[in-house]
Amino acid sequence: MSDFLRNRDIATEILSRLSTKELGSARCVSKAWNSFISDPAFLRIHSQRWTCPSALFFVIRERSGAGFRSYFHLKKAIYIGLHDSSSKGQESLFRFLPERVVLMASSNGILCCRGLVPSVRIKNCDPDGEPRLELHFMIYVCNPATREWVAFEPLRTGNSSVVFEPVRISSVAQYFGFTFYPNGFLANTTKPCFKLVGIQNSKTLSNSYSFVIYSSVTKEWKTSEEVLCCDYTINQHKVISVGHMFHWLTMAHYMITFDVEKELSAVIKLPGPELESVECLGNSEGYLHCVTANLTEIQVWILKDYCKPEWTLKHKLDLVEFCRGHTELNHLLPRLERREPETDTGVNLVALAFHEEILCMLVKPEKLISYSFNTRKLSSQCTAFAADDYFQRYPAIPYSDSLTSINVPEGDQTSGANSNGI
Repeated sequence: MSDFLRNRDIATEILSRLSTKELGSARCVSKAWNSFISDPAFLRIHSQRWTCPSALFFVIRERSGAGFRSYFHLKKAIYIGLHDSSSKGQESLFRFLPERVVLMASSNGILCCRGLVPSVRIKNCDPDGEPRLELHFMIYVCNPATREWVAFEPLRTGNSSVVFEPVRISSVAQYFGFTFYPNGFLANTTKPCFKLVGIQNSKTLSNSYSFVIYSSVTKEWKTSEEVLCCDYTINQHKVISVGHMFHWLTMAHYMITFDVEKELSAVIKLPGPELESVECLGNSEGYLHCVTANLTEIQVWILKDYCKPEWTLKHKLDLVEFCRGHTELNHLLPRLERREPETDTGVNLVALAFHEEILCMLVKPEKLISYSFNTRKLSSQCTAFAADDYFQRYPAIPYSDSLTSINVPEGDQTSGANSNGI
C-alpha cells in the first residue's frame, strides 16, 4: 500500500476526493498513510476541494434553572448531516471537552464554544464592604473531527481582566465573531491561526460600540482603539466572518462591520426594501452574502466592495416556480399561489443559512432541505425533532468538517488528535 504514496501528485488527487470521515479511516492504514494525510500541504488541498457545508448546527435554548443558573442561557447544540441525515446531540458532539459547552461559531471546520457556567472568584471588597465577584468562563476552540482543542479565558489582557455582570456574561458571548485561517492570517505567515472579535457597548461614550480582539498567535486579548458611534441594537446570535471582516446584524436594516486587520468599523445598509425580511448572512467564494425574503421570492445578494457598499443581486428564487419544480414542496403551492401571509406553521419555508452556494431551508414541521445554486439540485433530510420557532429565532451554523490542525503550541491545554470524531 505504501507504493501508492510514492507518486504524491496522483495520491493527492485521489485521496483529496475522499470525505473527512473516509480520510480519518485511511489514516489508520499505516504510519505512512497517517503522515501523508496529516501533511498540512495535503490538508490544504483537501479543504479547498471540500468547501460545501456537510452539516448544520442548531443551538437551541433549554429551560433555565432557578437561582444562579437562571442568569445564563442554557443551550444545547444539535448536529444534522446534510448528506446522510445523521443527527447528534450535545453529549456525543463535545464529549471530548472537559465541560459542557455552548456553541458560538464555526469557521473552516473549526468550532468556537464557551463553557456553560463560569467559575466565580471573590476579589477585593467594594467600598461598601461587600465582596466583589468576578465571573470567568472558558472559551474552547476545537476540531470535532480530530478532537483537538485549546482553552483560554476570555477578555484577559495582561494581568487584568474585564468583569461582567452575571446577566451580561452570556450576552457578550453571543456577540463574539470567530474566524479560523488554515493558511495563516497575513501573507508572511502560513501556520493555522484564529481570531475572535467581540463587540460591546462603549464604557466611555453613549450610543457607541467598542471592540476586543483575541489572536491565537499572541495568545492575548486587546481592546481596539476603534469606537463606532451607532445607536442600532445588535441582533443576538447573528454574526459572521468573511476573511478579515466581521459582521453583526442589527435590529434595523443595517449591519455593523469590523476589519480586524485595519481595526476599522462601519455601518452598512442591507440590501432590498426595509420591509423585506433579512433571513441570514452567508459566506460564499470569499464574499459576504445576504439572503432576503418576501411572500413571493427568496433573493441572495453579494457585497464585493466595502468602500462602496453596493449590493448586487446574485440569485433569485421564485417560490411558486421553485416549489412547482420539486414534488416534495408541492404542498406549499396553494398558499403561495394565493399570496397569503405565512400564518400556517405547517407550510412555512424558512431560509436558515447560506454557505458556498448552498442555501439551507426549513420546511416545517420536520424537513430540512438544501439547494445548490451550482448544480440546481435539491436534497432533503427529515429531522429527528419538531422544528418549532427556535429555528427562526436562533440561526443555523453551517459546518464543513476538516482534518486541519488548529496549530496548538506545545504546552497549551489540549487533547491529543483522534480520528474518531464527527
